[in-house]
Amino acid sequence: MLFCKIRILMFSCMMGQLQSDMISMPLVDNIGATLKADLDVTKMNKYLHEYIQQEVSIGVLKAMGETVEKMVENKTHAVQTELEAKIAHQMNQFEKKDREMYALFAHLSSRKESLNDETVVIFDKAPLNVGGGYDTANGKFTCKDDGLYFFSWTTLSQPRKDFTSALFVNGDGIAENIVDNDETGDAMTGSNSAVVRLRKGDLAWIGVVGSEGNYIRYTWTNNIPASVFTGFKIY
Repeated sequence: MLFCKIRILMFSCMMGQLQSDMISMPLVDNIGATLKADLDVTKMNKYLHEYIQQEVSIGVLKAMGETVEKMVENKTHAVQTELEAKIAHQMNQFEKKDREMYALFAHLSSRKESLNDETVVIFDKAPLNVGGGYDTANGKFTCKDDGLYFFSWTTLSQPRKDFTSALFVNGDGIAENIVDNDETGDAMTGSNSAVVRLRKGDLAWIGVVGSEGNYIRYTWTNNIPASVFTGFKIY
C-alpha cells in the first residue's frame, strides 16, 4: 500500500513525456501496453524543501553558537591573561618600591664658622645612608626615586653667635631654622623639618641664609653629635 497519491495510467507507445513533477516507473512489462505509476511529489518537494531549510537553519545557528562561544571563551581568556599580567606588574612595582628605601642620618665632625650666604652646610659624617642618596663630600641628597620625603635638621650655635639655615630643594628655600643667639651667653639649638615631594634627580641640602652663618658647633659634650641632618622616604 502506498501512502502517497498514486495515479495508475495506461499509456500507448505514442504517449508524450510525463510532467516534470512526476516520477514514472514501470510496474509490469508483460502486457501489450505499458503500465506506469505516477507519484505526485509536489507536496513532498515542498515539505522536503522546508525540512532542508529547517535543518540548515539549525546547523547554522548551532555553528554560530559554537563560534560565538569560542570567541567569548578566547576573549575571556585574553582579558584574564592581560589582567593577571597587569596585577603581577603592579605587585612587582609595589615590591620594588618597598625595596627602594632611602634614609639618612648625617652630622658634623667639626665646628663651622663665618659661612657665607647660600653656603652648603656639609654634614660630613653619615653613619646611616640607606640607598646611598646622601653625599658626604658635597652635603647634598640626590633623589633616586620619585616620592614624598621627610627632612629634619638641628644646629647648635656658640654663645652670642647666630646661625640661620634652611632646607633647599633645587635652590628653592623650603623651611628655615633660626638660632638667634647674638645676645645670649649660652649655646642654643634650633630645629626644623619639612615634607617635600621629590622627583628623580632633585637635590636637597641645608644651606646658610643671609649673613647669619656665624658659628655652628658639632657637639656639646663627649663628642655626641648635636648638629645633625636626617631624612627618609615616606613612600
